[in-house]
Amino acid sequence: MAKRKEKPPEEGSPAWMATFSDLMNLLLCFFVLLFASSTMDAGKIQKIAASFDNMSFSILNNGAMSLVNGDMMSGGVTQLPDTQTYLQQEGRTAEGKEGNTGGGATMTDAKLDQVSDAEIKAEFDERGEKESEEMYDEVVSMTESFNIESLVTIDYTKQYVELELNGSILFESGSSEVKNDSKMFLQKIASILTKYKYNIIEIEGHTDNVPISGGRFEDNRALSMARAKSVYDYVITQENFIDENMKIAGYGESRPVASNATPEGRARNRRVSIKIYNEQNSN
Repeated sequence: MAKRKEKPPEEGSPAWMATFSDLMNLLLCFFVLLFASSTMDAGKIQKIAASFDNMSFSILNNGAMSLVNGDMMSGGVTQLPDTQTYLQQEGRTAEGKEGNTGGGATMTDAKLDQVSDAEIKAEFDERGEKESEEMYDEVVSMTESFNIESLVTIDYTKQYVELELNGSILFESGSSEVKNDSKMFLQKIASILTKYKYNIIEIEGHTDNVPISGGRFEDNRALSMARAKSVYDYVITQENFIDENMKIAGYGESRPVASNATPEGRARNRRVSIKIYNEQNSN
């Protein structure tokens, strides 16, 4: 019996592979459409966030503001999954009443327009002042534990906590070299600052308005800058700081905190100020 001749294999990919490729392309298109339809206006979502009092979610882009239990905060927080559904369920009408969530109602443009930039800024400032107040309490407590509270004047704003160091404690008249007997004091200041090394820390030099006569500094601004640099140089040798977060400045006599008409006022103006910016204003 003659042996049956086998058919040569067909050229090209198997038929099932073409069907599988078509399926993968369809799935890819499907997920691209889903992603595109889920994109939201970041500006509107940010205003929606500021209008809620008891919600906890964050806002799209890294570094943007977010709202947690009614408080504005900053930083790169990831977006809450199913944000659109969540906003629909929690939507309110322009009058502040609960919306008809059963019908899938969303926040109206009228409500969004009512949340002004000024209101968002006010919420942002309130958050900053709260952070600064908490830092202030911590710094005061640490100065008391180091027994240096009488040598430091501490205050705060919505942006930072400020430590005011008297220049006569740190330097001789007309000099920018830190006194030997004040180095222990600066070590304690460095121990306080290192707690906030991830925040922006600015060291500022200030003087009174008495002109410099002779010496190595041409004017008060040069002296104030040199003093700020000396404090910076000493502090960073005591603790581990992040150099990019450290700043120095010299303002000379341009920013007095007391009258230069009296010896007491001039003594207070001769100072080094250290500003520790809160987390919100360090980003």
